[in-house]
Amino acid sequence: MSIVFATTIDIAATPEQVWDVLSDFSTYGEWSNFSRITGAPKLGTKLKMRMPGFWFTSTVTAATPAQELQWSAKLFTAGLFLGEHNFTLVRKADGTTHVKNTEAFSGALTRPLEGTFAKNRNEGGYAVFNQALKRRVEAAV
Repeated sequence: MSIVFATTIDIAATPEQVWDVLSDFSTYGEWSNFSRITGAPKLGTKLKMRMPGFWFTSTVTAATPAQELQWSAKLFTAGLFLGEHNFTLVRKADGTTHVKNTEAFSGALTRPLEGTFAKNRNEGGYAVFNQALKRRVEAAV
């Protein structure tokens, strides 16, 4: 079983400006209501993540400045539980940025944990994060 949440937002800034905020994990506590991250946005780096109610470790699986940032976390094995979070930044013709924020969950424990994921989505976790990112980036431009 898998569950995918996908949200998008347009930000009045270049992909480079969005990347500067998105990849500056040390400042997430200042603007993100949803997460805190310790680590660096570099391929293969381990990240310590805090989400509402729990901590876990993720690994950066893609980090292309001004284009893509992705991390993944598994519980014991990917077959048991795998979570992959991806941000894709696309430069629009007018110079602004289209941000796609996607999270996919798969594995045997996905169904038992489904309520937790739905709660974060239903209470606006992803959309609220996008709005906070937009405010932070646009305030700096």
